[in-house]
Amino acid sequence: MCNEIPKASAKTENILCAPTGNQSICCTVSLLPCSPVCLNTLFFSTMRRTNMKRVTLAAAIMLSAGMCFANVPGGGDGKGADVSVKDDGDSIVLDNGIVAIRINKQDATIGSFRYRGMNLFEGGHNGGRFYWSWNTPAYGGPRGNATINASGSDYAEVKIHSPWSGQTKDAAMDVDIYYSLKRGAQGFYVTAVLNHPASYPRVEVGEWRSNAYVSPMFDWLSVDALRQRKMPTVDDMASSVAVAGAPKEVRMLTTGQYAGQYECKYAYSADLGELSVWGWSSTSKRVGIWMTVPSHEYYNGGPMKRELTVHMDHTLLNMLNGSHYSMGAPLTLAAGSDVKKTYGPYLVYANSYQGAASDTSSSVTAALWQDAQAQAAAEQAAWPYTWFKNPDYVPAAGRGSVSGILKVNDSGNPSAHADGAWIGLAPDQNGLGFQHQASSYQFWVKVGAGGRFSIPNVLPGRYHLWAFGANNVDAFERTDIEVRAGTTQDLGIVEWKPSRVAATVWEIGIPDRDSREFQDGEFNYTQWATYARARDQEAALTYTVGKSDWRRDWQYAQFGTAPWTIKFALANTPPKDAPASLYIALASSETTLNVTLNGKPIGSYTAPYPSHAPVRLGSHGGFSATRLSIPPGLLKQGENNIVITQSSKKGKPGTTQYDYLRLEADGL
Repeated sequence: MCNEIPKASAKTENILCAPTGNQSICCTVSLLPCSPVCLNTLFFSTMRRTNMKRVTLAAAIMLSAGMCFANVPGGGDGKGADVSVKDDGDSIVLDNGIVAIRINKQDATIGSFRYRGMNLFEGGHNGGRFYWSWNTPAYGGPRGNATINASGSDYAEVKIHSPWSGQTKDAAMDVDIYYSLKRGAQGFYVTAVLNHPASYPRVEVGEWRSNAYVSPMFDWLSVDALRQRKMPTVDDMASSVAVAGAPKEVRMLTTGQYAGQYECKYAYSADLGELSVWGWSSTSKRVGIWMTVPSHEYYNGGPMKRELTVHMDHTLLNMLNGSHYSMGAPLTLAAGSDVKKTYGPYLVYANSYQGAASDTSSSVTAALWQDAQAQAAAEQAAWPYTWFKNPDYVPAAGRGSVSGILKVNDSGNPSAHADGAWIGLAPDQNGLGFQHQASSYQFWVKVGAGGRFSIPNVLPGRYHLWAFGANNVDAFERTDIEVRAGTTQDLGIVEWKPSRVAATVWEIGIPDRDSREFQDGEFNYTQWATYARARDQEAALTYTVGKSDWRRDWQYAQFGTAPWTIKFALANTPPKDAPASLYIALASSETTLNVTLNGKPIGSYTAPYPSHAPVRLGSHGGFSATRLSIPPGLLKQGENNIVITQSSKKGKPGTTQYDYLRLEADGL
């Protein structure tokens, strides 16, 4: 529970110590003083210390009369009434006096989620509920039988076992859903275990998610620092109209404060690796409901996997396996493969604001959001949980870690470094890169200062070590990593040599796997209008190196068949034996790129996983890159022209989003 935000005042330095495993980590933090009657939360980001122990610090500081308390996993203070379990025949109710959930015993849905007496699902879409679903072979969800796994005064747990029906029309897998409630908690924990025994036939699950249709009293949406917004009302959406030429998800609002604007669920998609929580707040009831992420290990597609989070219909999603933006992959399990994967536990959290009645709505939503972030950080600090006892869930003692120092050696860029890059472990799945894995686990962290990294809580097994980012091209990959339970593997200095054949002549963009730095690439709430205008124009583009600025002169996406031309001048002709190439990195593409230099073809490229990210309002989809060799004699003194055109299957128009382009040549 969180209260008003403190008034601006002088900062004071304090030391916070938080237990992490068998040690304590201390750091200096800045605290804003507040009055003795208010509680506040401040968020701590992931911290890394020089002893290579990566700590996701319990991020909330509760300030009350000068005292500091960390949020505890589950929320609340861990105190309160006994947890009760009541079997009502068709449903089971778990209740701890703060939270009560009613679980359907056959389909694993939650029909009501009461927090401090309020049903947070009341009046929601389709009646309001929490449910599970997958796409193929037909849209469906779990159906089975419920058992009470635990019913103690401190903790209760319900399991719904959904076995495969044996029919081809149903997904060939067994599903176990767990709902857990702790004493004093301000939310409930959710876990799913998918099991595909080797004897089962092939199944392609497609999208696999949990979702809650929350009450329409929730009117404020929060995804990240960028997406914080009071949303259209239910009546506004009912009065909205379809948009010609747009996906069905795009609606034109005709009433309310956003009349004349577009509303689309893809406007709230985000890179899951950057998120720890998302959800809804109610400015009238002063409560919030949130989806937390204690670990990213069970998501598919790597840390830049872009997915849906929250959107209208008052939806609160957790896309555990998705293939939007052509990232990740449908969860495909072959006949003969024995696969079991655990998703969670993750906390569905509720909080409330108890400040003055005169406090502004913006103060309410900001405080609820800060507290939700603090709670998510507390959940991450406690991962893997000690309280969840399940043979398919591996505790800390059964995991290992990998550490080292990542050094970048780029002959063309002496200042290159790895600080801030993503580094992670993903298994070898028959040569499939981490972006397109689904049935396994992945473990990612950001590289710290000096290239230091520590990847904690890794499940035992053999992995590839991957790294990308920090303005370096391509990705680093090492294939010989084996993680053992209870051990830390120190790799020492790990050298990354980004691909390069010659010195940089010019470059366009930033190698960050994203197109947001280009013209119109930054997110805005009128993004569909931006997309539609550029799509309809299919404009040719001419970019002159040395005169143009890619931030304003390079469009975030290339539409249709109109040529894009890069003009550049060389002071002299390269020697005939000097290497030269054009490096092209794509943030997304659904076309074949055809490239000419001074009128001569130098190559074409088709992204291996086509993505139409712009229509889903994305600044990137799945990353891919190519390097086109430039034959001797094509580059010349004076003006040169590179022309890029697109072609699509059956003449269908398509798009490409560029991440970064670089001409390399020696002898200039």
